[in-house]
Amino acid sequence: MIAFTAVFIAAASGIYFLEGFIPFPLPVGRWGFSNSVVLFYAANFPLKLSLTVAAGKTLIGALFSGRIFSPPFFMGLFGSIAAALVETLLFKIKLGYVGASLAGSAVNNTVQMLVGAILIKSHFIFSFLPLFIVVGSISALANAYIAKTFEKVWRELT
Repeated sequence: MIAFTAVFIAAASGIYFLEGFIPFPLPVGRWGFSNSVVLFYAANFPLKLSLTVAAGKTLIGALFSGRIFSPPFFMGLFGSIAAALVETLLFKIKLGYVGASLAGSAVNNTVQMLVGAILIKSHFIFSFLPLFIVVGSISALANAYIAKTFEKVWRELT
C-alpha cells in the first residue's frame, strides 16, 4: 500500500505542478485539479492515506514549483488537509462525489482564507471568499467527474 500511495502522491504532485501553467481567472488562485486524486483517495481509502496524499502532493508540488514554505504553500497545505478530512467523513456517510467535492472545495477555500488572514494579519482577505467558492465549485465539479471516472477504471483493474 505504501508504494501505491507513493505513486498517487507523485501523480498528484505532477498535476499540481502542471496546473500552475493553466491560466486561472483570479490572480492568486489555482484550478486545484490535483485534488481529484485526494478526492479519489477520500472515497476509497482510510483517512490516514487521504491525509498523506493531500499533504504529500502539496509538499512535493510546492517544492517543484518553487512555492515551498511560502504563504500560498501553507494556505494550500492546510486547505488540502482540511478538504481531505471533510471529504473522507462525507464519503463515510455515503455522500457522493459531487457533494463531497463541493464541500471539500468550500472547506479548502475557507481554510486557505483563514490561514492567509493569519499570515497577513488582516481579515480583508475574506472579502475574496465568495468569489473563490464560486470559481472553486467549477473545479470541484471537474474533480468529482475525474475522480469518479478514475474509480470506474480502478474497479475494472482490481
